[in-house]
Amino acid sequence: MVVTTAIEAEHERRGLRPLDPTRDLGKIADLIEEAFSDELDARSRAVLRDMRWMARLSPWLGWLAQADPAFGEGFDGFVWEEPTPTGRRPHIVGNASLNRAPGDRRRWILCNVAVRAEYRRAGIARQLTQAAIEEAQESGADGLVLQVFQANTAAMRLYASMGFREVGGETDLRLDDIGKLTLCDAPGYSVRAWRHRDGRHAYELARLASPSEQQWMAPVRADDYGLSWWHRLGWRVGDLAQGRRVVRLVAWNEDRLVAVLKVTEARRMGGHRLQLLVHPEHVGRVEAALVGGALYMLQEAQSRAVWATVNRANAAGLDVLRSYGFEEKRTLLTMSKDLR
Repeated sequence: MVVTTAIEAEHERRGLRPLDPTRDLGKIADLIEEAFSDELDARSRAVLRDMRWMARLSPWLGWLAQADPAFGEGFDGFVWEEPTPTGRRPHIVGNASLNRAPGDRRRWILCNVAVRAEYRRAGIARQLTQAAIEEAQESGADGLVLQVFQANTAAMRLYASMGFREVGGETDLRLDDIGKLTLCDAPGYSVRAWRHRDGRHAYELARLASPSEQQWMAPVRADDYGLSWWHRLGWRVGDLAQGRRVVRLVAWNEDRLVAVLKVTEARRMGGHRLQLLVHPEHVGRVEAALVGGALYMLQEAQSRAVWATVNRANAAGLDVLRSYGFEEKRTLLTMSKDLR
């Protein structure tokens, strides 16, 4: 009788509880895929594959979390459970994950806040978010940071009502066909292809031009700028393995590198991609020359859509991309909440 009562209580359990990586990862991956099906890119789907792979190792996760506290920090957060009508164990209908920010260990990242469609508008997302805020406060965090698509107005209203403020963002634009091009000059600037010596200057540019709040989540790393032959070899191997060719264009003003445009030519699947970074003092002066040069190069490549990513604060860069026919598709905002 006691055993039966315990089982019934387990089946009827509902509400908030801490995330348990030894049994929840696979279910959370399914929940995220369902909740964000229209927003997932290749990188996000790779993360979900990793989560499902980790779920298959669940017998080892508890031991690893005890052996290495830093490992356990990667699986912090909360889930929301609801009983099932079939009498089986409760199923997970909501999730909020917490991780220490890699660029600032005093701050935490709130991510994967998701609720199944049929359980929305019941306050579940708010309770998950509040639990995450309290957990970060108790852990001594200085603040929380998250990312949300601007078009997700419900989530935007929720986070704003809980004290989060917008601190930056990036806009993705798409060009389906490269039409007739008019190449532009950049008077006073030298626009050319990347040279190895540019790596150190590009690294310093990225640290300066990338908003600090975004660097909390995605720190600028030296190995992304080919500062050594080992890093450059890694670039080449990665490009070959993923079927792509990467070219970087740079703009110099006197003795300062002021802009970098990374051009990724897709040779197997997906679209080509442009990633633009411009020094704040030189915004509006080099974008047209860089983008025009990149599109001229891609005209010779296999015909595919071209995606471009630019800091949403760079209004001049957005205007240049629109002038070449790019259309805005989505903006990913970064929001922050101070806890001290």
